[in-house]
Amino acid sequence: MQPEPIDDNEDRMGSMHELDFDEEEPSAKIGDELPETERERLMPRERVREAGMTGASTDDHESTDDDMSPETLIREDGARDAHEAGEGNQADWDLSIVDEDDIGGGNGLDEAEMARRDPMDGNR
Repeated sequence: MQPEPIDDNEDRMGSMHELDFDEEEPSAKIGDELPETERERLMPRERVREAGMTGASTDDHESTDDDMSPETLIREDGARDAHEAGEGNQADWDLSIVDEDDIGGGNGLDEAEMARRDPMDGNR
């Protein structure tokens, strides 16, 4: 099975979202109770049962959401950023096989190479 070809810049970079620091979002204060439906969605029974446990303390010795392990920190659901829903497939299936001319930023020097050749302050 071959991966889908990359067809635009957004596919290459992942989706981008503009940062808006002036936008005020409703925020809860410490001690505020969550509505029951939201609490159940954010903390399902299994998550509550495993709170504070590490993989060594569970029957199957698999990592839990409280472990600082690659399995919990790096999701492999295909999402390219935090706002994108994953589809269950790893993101590397979306990559394309290319030849050596298509690797990197294209032809020519990158910023570091140009700066070494011709620094902005003129000092070499």
